[in-house]
Amino acid sequence: MDQFLASENDSLRALSLAIHGNPELSGSEHQASVLLADHLAKQGFSVSRNVCGMETAFVAEWVSDNAADDVVTVAFLSEYDALPGIGHACGHNLIAISGVAAALSLKNHIQSNNLNARIKLFGTPAEETWGGKINFINAGAFKGVDVAMMVHPGNVNVTWAKYLALSQVLVQYHGKSAHAASNPWEGTNALDASVQAYNAMSMLRQQMLPSTRIHAVIKKGGEAANVIPDFSLTEFMMRTEKLATLHDLIPRMDAIFQAAADATGCTFTVSKDPIFEDVVINPALAERFEAYAREGGCSFATKEVQMAKSYGSTDMGNVTHVVPGIHPVFDIECTAGDIHTNEFREGACSEAAHKATIRAAKCLSLTAIDFISDPEFRKRVVDEFANK
Repeated sequence: MDQFLASENDSLRALSLAIHGNPELSGSEHQASVLLADHLAKQGFSVSRNVCGMETAFVAEWVSDNAADDVVTVAFLSEYDALPGIGHACGHNLIAISGVAAALSLKNHIQSNNLNARIKLFGTPAEETWGGKINFINAGAFKGVDVAMMVHPGNVNVTWAKYLALSQVLVQYHGKSAHAASNPWEGTNALDASVQAYNAMSMLRQQMLPSTRIHAVIKKGGEAANVIPDFSLTEFMMRTEKLATLHDLIPRMDAIFQAAADATGCTFTVSKDPIFEDVVINPALAERFEAYAREGGCSFATKEVQMAKSYGSTDMGNVTHVVPGIHPVFDIECTAGDIHTNEFREGACSEAAHKATIRAAKCLSLTAIDFISDPEFRKRVVDEFANK
């Protein structure tokens, strides 16, 4: 496998740098999608583009000769959207090629060892916003997939990364404008409603679990101090360790939004993005991936230490509620800054980051090989998912 990955190294590096050098926002990743899909097509994968209602989504599939319809199917996932203003500061250029490298190396191994399996690579847009993987799930694209895996760059090696369930909400309050000095009593202050909701949210934190997170920003609250604002817009994000806890929290926040409207006399509308579910880590897959990573020279803290910190939220969580999966973090040795910083953006195009990505992709591929060729291991993965 090392020899094969070495032969693919330059083309994978070129893909990564091309995506990094042309950052595209969620849903607009046209160049990245084409580059990845074309590369896989040239390597013998059958590629379906513009799938599941997303222009920049694709599914690349390869199946071994004479494979039965119910052959074991392994999926890898690639992301490639960038962040506004700071480009690939989350390292999605590396996630993009990690899926490609894992899929290609697994295909090579299957062919070289006369195994039977199906490989799917899902090109998933918009992880940073509305979550393209959810569209795949809703369209039934994971039907028949036995396991789904991906990796994410960071500044530490973590197999048991704790990702939180997330609900993202935009609340618009509508009031009535008036001159703030001469006749303020004729106005209905929409900014007051947002402030009221923000303050009530802050008070709610005292009655929340320590692991729960709520954060918000008032994105629009008026244009001039001497005009009573007739419109305000606030973004709220709610995160919990488990999806059930999030479902308990959402009605409490809904009550806050309503109470702020009642208190100020405003009307309001709420727009909710699809929920990102918590990542359900499959223990068998996680242990096997970490074992291969350790063999490759990676160091890890204990499982307990790894799980003590949360790592934000991802739509990969939704996938792990549908099929067994993992979402490990791999260290790209960017000591200057963490993800979503300018420093990490620069680190994501370094040679060290590329080498770490290829190593992580190899561990994904090796884990997939065991899943395909070891029935006992495969049964353990399936059983643990059933008991999640």
